[in-house]
Amino acid sequence: MIKVQQWPKWVWLVVILVLALLVSLGWHWQRSRNMPAPAVGMVLLLPDNAPSQKYVLAWQDAAAESGVLMSQMRASDFVGLDAAQRAQIRGVVLPDSIHRYISPALGSVLEEYVRQGGALWLNYDAATENAEGRFLERAELTRLVGVEYLLFQERGKGMIHNDALLVPPSTLQDLGIAPGRFQPYTASGSGWLQATTYGYDNAAFSYFETRGRFPGKLMAEGRDGSVLAGLRSYGKGKVLFVNLPVTYLAVRTDGLWLHSFLAFFNRQVLHLPRLSAVPDGIGGLVMNWHVDAANALPYIDMLEKIGFLKQGPYSIHFTTGPDTNRPGDHLGMDLANNAKAQAVVSRLKGMGNEIGAHGGWAHNYFAFNVNEHNAAEWTPYLEHNKQDLENVIHQPLTEYSAPNGNQPSWVTDWLRKHGVIAYYQVANLSMGPTRSYVDPANMHDRPWSFPVSADGSVASFEEGVRNDYGQPRMQAWLQAMTRFVVDQGEARLVYFHPPGVYFYQNAAASWLAQTASLHASGQFRWYTMTGLARFLSRRELTTWQARPLAGATDGRLRIQAHNPQSLAEQSWLLPKDSVTGRPLLTAGDARLEETPQGWRVTARSGKDLQIDYLPPTGNSQ
Repeated sequence: MIKVQQWPKWVWLVVILVLALLVSLGWHWQRSRNMPAPAVGMVLLLPDNAPSQKYVLAWQDAAAESGVLMSQMRASDFVGLDAAQRAQIRGVVLPDSIHRYISPALGSVLEEYVRQGGALWLNYDAATENAEGRFLERAELTRLVGVEYLLFQERGKGMIHNDALLVPPSTLQDLGIAPGRFQPYTASGSGWLQATTYGYDNAAFSYFETRGRFPGKLMAEGRDGSVLAGLRSYGKGKVLFVNLPVTYLAVRTDGLWLHSFLAFFNRQVLHLPRLSAVPDGIGGLVMNWHVDAANALPYIDMLEKIGFLKQGPYSIHFTTGPDTNRPGDHLGMDLANNAKAQAVVSRLKGMGNEIGAHGGWAHNYFAFNVNEHNAAEWTPYLEHNKQDLENVIHQPLTEYSAPNGNQPSWVTDWLRKHGVIAYYQVANLSMGPTRSYVDPANMHDRPWSFPVSADGSVASFEEGVRNDYGQPRMQAWLQAMTRFVVDQGEARLVYFHPPGVYFYQNAAASWLAQTASLHASGQFRWYTMTGLARFLSRRELTTWQARPLAGATDGRLRIQAHNPQSLAEQSWLLPKDSVTGRPLLTAGDARLEETPQGWRVTARSGKDLQIDYLPPTGNSQ
């Protein structure tokens, strides 16, 4: 008979706990061995508990629209990776509004990851709360950031400010922000610039008050001197600190900051490839004409004399009803009964322009009265405007612009249900085409929105007149916009009303001379909203990845892409440095071009593409 040792209960409890810990460690070790190495790119780090899908969707959409490789990973899975697997992840994003609490284990792993050469992008309120949802005495990752930014114990809710966003001019280049979104900040005489809005009194942003001098490249600050964005070295790695709620702003139609910092992190910190958002990687402008009423029609002849109709195509939108300000005023175009107006629309369509609807039948009457609660009353105005134009051009409309920018959510739903795939938007100022939303419900088949571009509070020629813009200033902004889309390889929308051009004929002529020259050299294109929307919808079907090339010891990557329809016109932009060699096309049909920024690989045809490529060294800046 075997005699069992009668140990005290506390001893048995310790033994059980030790055995459980050993089993857990063995499971995590085996799991990390079996887990496939992540593809090269950045990782959006999510908490283990399910976060808001609306916020995650904002990041998912921003990455797709920016052409950035970004995967999602749970915090515990990241902690479970071994050091070699984590080293393959070029950058980690800790998002605001999603990841307010991180465990001490994750905090330690992130610090070691950066110290060994990784890059971390830390946003606003990430890692500032405990497991119960209360602010910490000190932010978990303060040491990585380099300044104190959680002063709740001293300041309470007063630690969060709502004020101006100031940047040095170099930040606009780093972030790829179009001319006009920032204007000179005259209060300090420092040469810095201040973020502006279009249609609102001022631009104010929430941020944490910070204390201390930022030990790196300062990219943005508040008027109180708080750090709003900066990039610093830490060990062998990099930390990008963005003290702005970029996720929160994106789901409230100000996605510029999420998109811009995402592109910056990918391009200038991680030096990774991206998928271009324009056909063949060639930047261009969408010129959107708004023809409101009958008094605008005579100015079409003036536009032709200046040279507008020798270029294009453009997106030209009409309000077609018999009235403008109120029923019975007879100031409208009355397209259904106006042969001259029908001839203008037909001619512009025949020249290759895209014809769209501008609101609902009576421009000002519709714009000043439509709201979120009167769809039944105003839907017929949309229907009449659409039908008038379709009777002339003999094809379904696919574009729309809201008069005075007034577009209730029911209008967007109506557009989607009636075949409109693209619309002008006054929100998301200065961005390229985007899938705009506020609520994630019913997300399928959303039309592409085309945010307006503006120079401060001026987006159209008429607004220039009201704000005392001279010809030189208007010309300078328009030409800067053209240069921007060429240099960045992106698309932006500018708009105007034909009568307004009367006051800026010289500026317009000089601008058109510039665009004609750049177009002739293959550097610039005019796009329509419909054309770009169709391209971007095809682009969404493209899947691609970058993984270490098997057997290569120099960090070479293999990029593989697939589109079930065709990869034609899809371009990959590959950064380079003095070490990077010429990319090698190992499968598929593509054109390889060297650009000032790197390499552009553009698919000509086929569904599959494979490129072997040596990227620049990690996260140097």
